[in-house]
Amino acid sequence: MNSEVTSVKSIVGKKSWKDSLKDICEVARISLHNLVSTNTPPLPACYAREFERAAILLGKEKVLEMVIEDVEKQARHFRSTILKAKNRIKDARTILQKFDKDARRDVQEIEAQFVFLAKELSKEIRFAQFLKSAEALKEGSTKFVDNLSNVIEQISKQEMILGSLAKQIYEDPLTETFNRRAWDKDLQDLAESLKLDSDRIFTLAIVDLDKFKEINDTYGHLVGDAVLKQFARLLKDHFENTGTVYRYGGDEFAVIAPGFTLQETVNLLELFRSKLKKSVFVTQGGEVKIRLTSSIGVAQWEEGFSIKDVIQAADKKLYSAKKAGRDCIKF
Repeated sequence: MNSEVTSVKSIVGKKSWKDSLKDICEVARISLHNLVSTNTPPLPACYAREFERAAILLGKEKVLEMVIEDVEKQARHFRSTILKAKNRIKDARTILQKFDKDARRDVQEIEAQFVFLAKELSKEIRFAQFLKSAEALKEGSTKFVDNLSNVIEQISKQEMILGSLAKQIYEDPLTETFNRRAWDKDLQDLAESLKLDSDRIFTLAIVDLDKFKEINDTYGHLVGDAVLKQFARLLKDHFENTGTVYRYGGDEFAVIAPGFTLQETVNLLELFRSKLKKSVFVTQGGEVKIRLTSSIGVAQWEEGFSIKDVIQAADKKLYSAKKAGRDCIKF
């Protein structure tokens, strides 16, 4: 207990422990109020996301340092290790493939040279014996090339295994969209690229399914999961060539559209919203047919903004869309 208090004091700095508790309680109260008012499903991930959002909106990011565990740090380390290994294997595979190609070419050249020399020296040595030696050399070279091909094949298999591990880290298993880990990583990469090129632009959208809790309450979570999968597929297909789709949490999804202005992204989302209203989500072998609408908040990055500024702006616009009666876009 003493070590925990010391750790908290080191995070809080000059602020007293009592003040820190007040901050935590205030953030918890606001986050619980938002969860209840928006009918958010009672899932741990939803509570964690809403707590983080409330802390950022209230300007109390230090609270997060006291309550968030080190799991994500470990995940980032694991991801980094896998990606480094994958890149090294990729480099090794490229080198071995080139060596394989050069070895096959060299074997062909050696064969031609031996045949030519054998014919030229046939008067001095027995041509049959020379060809036999050449054949033995050819056989040994062929075995070497075959072994090299086997090595390359094994490397390919290892590369596939690493790709599968990376997919498990970055992909949401239900909707097959990218997950929050991928979201955090991509935004971090985007922030680094903006430091190098401030002329780049991107737009960020948060998409929320309207009254999704009623679907779970009426039909059960199996139907709700099936609807989420179909909705995610529709959203991914719509942004296939223009943006990246993430499961932001629960029934919320996010889209990053690099290179697109605010108005261009809004136009794309209006087309999606229109497509969604015409779609029918069929589950339970056709026995259940459901129609959906969505509320969407959109924000564009501008020079001088941080990534958190853009997320916070899109989040506020999403709440504006809900308060305006849902089934609309605010930007």
